[in-house]
Amino acid sequence: MTQYESALEERPTPQQRMRLSAISALVGGGLLMITGIALLSVLNEAEFAIVSPIGIVASILIALGLPALYASEHRWFGRLATAGFWTMTVGWVIATVALPIAEYGSGVAFIPTLLGWLVAFLGALVFGVAVLRSDAATTPRLGAWLLVAALPVGLPFAIAFTTYVMGEGADPWAGPFLLYGLAWVVFGRYLRSADWARTASAEVTSD
Repeated sequence: MTQYESALEERPTPQQRMRLSAISALVGGGLLMITGIALLSVLNEAEFAIVSPIGIVASILIALGLPALYASEHRWFGRLATAGFWTMTVGWVIATVALPIAEYGSGVAFIPTLLGWLVAFLGALVFGVAVLRSDAATTPRLGAWLLVAALPVGLPFAIAFTTYVMGEGADPWAGPFLLYGLAWVVFGRYLRSADWARTASAEVTSD
């Protein structure tokens, strides 16, 4: 019994779990920005082999950051925010699982990876619009604007930049990665705030 109680005491509290999730969001967003910037430089095969694992780690960390964003904002969710958030979540998780398989296993896995990114960025756009429309949202509006811009601005920007500036068309997802990663840096910095984490912890405990 004593050993069991000791194990329970060593388990992280809800507040600690949310803090870890927020840190994952912040670090993952930074790594995804680095990935996007690197891809914009039009990598050769050797350089891509270095950048690819960074993108995989970034994707995993952002997936781990999703619970903190949900815990912070779900109280005001309506139908639009709910649809956007869960579409973004499902798409990102699918891409996160499929990406390492595509890179180091079967190339067929690139199909669900690409579809996952597309779904995630469409969901991010919808969720960003919901945040901007809501007076109850507490996350920074800059992050919401970046979510909205990730696909419709980031995709054509990456194509135009790599084609006309770098002189060679490259990965068009570089632009969305850059803006989406920056959004998660903005969210992650906010989500590390003690105030909302304490509130979320109290709600979980009372439940």
